[in-house]
Amino acid sequence: MKLNEFLLKSPKLNEISKPGIKSQLKMSPQGREIYYEKNNNLRYAATTMLFYPIKKILHFCLIRRTIKNTIHSNQIAFPGGEKEKSDKSFWDTALREMNEEIGVKEDQVIYLTKLSKVFIPVSNFIVFPYMARTNKRPVFLINQNEVDYLIEVKLSKLLSKSSIVTSKVINRKVPIFDFDGEQVWGATAMILAEARDLILLLK
Repeated sequence: MKLNEFLLKSPKLNEISKPGIKSQLKMSPQGREIYYEKNNNLRYAATTMLFYPIKKILHFCLIRRTIKNTIHSNQIAFPGGEKEKSDKSFWDTALREMNEEIGVKEDQVIYLTKLSKVFIPVSNFIVFPYMARTNKRPVFLINQNEVDYLIEVKLSKLLSKSSIVTSKVINRKVPIFDFDGEQVWGATAMILAEARDLILLLK
């Protein structure tokens, strides 16, 4: 999808019914728990899938988290994190975390839509993902305490079927998105799957 086409059609993203769990399951590891109604001590977080142009070609960004003694360290994810009491909404959480992790200023970000929430069994998080854009490529300021490096992906790669493969992760085969060797699986892949199907509905 070309930049001008995306800009023209992107307002419709907030009007279209979200594919939800049907899309998420395409990239869900077999046997993964989806539902959370019976879980105690749930935690809440929000993330942003940010679109921006590089030389008029649409991209979005992911991050590789730093290696720490935490469950989600060294994983590829969207910028995001846990909701704080001072956050008025999950969208505020997503904006704050994106600013803290990769330096994108909140006043540059244009809201597009909210995707379906995702449950992460291993950490008991419910994640609220959003899609947003900026008019130009942000000046990224990487927080090296939390982010190892930034990954910039052409939207065309996400929309291509060739990016979806299977790979062995933690001793089992799982569906992944492969972006030039960067392997994305788990909750992030499930969010990407819904975003992919939603964008394809615009065509």
